[in-house]
Amino acid sequence: MKKYIGAAAVVGLCLMQGTAVGQTSEPACFQTLNQGGATVALGAYEQSCATITWSSGVITKDVKYNCCAPVATIRVHGNDWNKLVDEGKLDGLRYQRISKDSNGAYVLEFRKIVGKQPTSINPADFN
Repeated sequence: MKKYIGAAAVVGLCLMQGTAVGQTSEPACFQTLNQGGATVALGAYEQSCATITWSSGVITKDVKYNCCAPVATIRVHGNDWNKLVDEGKLDGLRYQRISKDSNGAYVLEFRKIVGKQPTSINPADFN
């Protein structure tokens, strides 16, 4: 009987600390979806949540989204963007930049304008 009480106490402590339930430091509003590999880049523009990362699968990929706050997808003329940055009118703006590397793979960057300078930020800071 004492063994069962001791085991129940240990399990109870683990549950209270989150070690038995796989609790992570990520916010509850982060979501991971499995989707077709060819739709990942398109999903970065069409999803209402910000794309954080995706796995390297060929047929399907696990895509992690930040759904803590709504996001919008817009395209801005490069000259207008540069003018607004240079004038300091975008200070504090957080955005994602999707580009391709030299191998043709998509690269996802999280950025924030600080004063007149674009800087890299962590995906968690995109909230």
